[in-house]
Amino acid sequence: MKLTKEEQIKEEIINAAIGVFESYGFTRVSMQDISKAGKKGRTTLYYYFGNKTEVFDAVVEKLCLQIFDTCLAVIDPNASMSTNLEKFYTKKLQEIKSLTKKYHLVLEDLKQQPELAAAKTRVLLEEEGSVIYKMIRWAIEKEEIAELNEADSRFLAETIVTAFKSFEQEIILFNRFPDMEAKLSWISQIFCKGLK
Repeated sequence: MKLTKEEQIKEEIINAAIGVFESYGFTRVSMQDISKAGKKGRTTLYYYFGNKTEVFDAVVEKLCLQIFDTCLAVIDPNASMSTNLEKFYTKKLQEIKSLTKKYHLVLEDLKQQPELAAAKTRVLLEEEGSVIYKMIRWAIEKEEIAELNEADSRFLAETIVTAFKSFEQEIILFNRFPDMEAKLSWISQIFCKGLK
């Protein structure tokens, strides 16, 4: 899909900001740094973004969307629910670990601002819930798990997303569960066995 001129300028700013945040973290970056890296005047920059946090939000959303698309590529309607859960969250953890390694200065800054960090880990929560809901419905259609009505399926999807999100926060912010990927198969199977 072709971007409008305004969308293209905004995208150029976001792409430039990605490099700036990677090099300097979050706290030390100024709007002037982003303006300079993007080769845009400050007036142009402020036309699209009110402040540094808005630019950062756009960067986080872009990077999270990339991760999300990569995770979607590993699930399969024909696979079991436990396999899909394991593959989806293993891929997600691998991508998150790679991202936090690359943007380690940002991560250190976020650790000093827990509220900001918590908000960033909630990006695409709704989209992730929709994917897990889809996995649940596939499993019901294949009679892999017991029948659930739509409301219970959505509640279960939110519960699974919330549980894994808690693990992600602990891994990202506190470097806990270093062998989490190895445990994902076990956890996914426990979830699914309880639903038969």
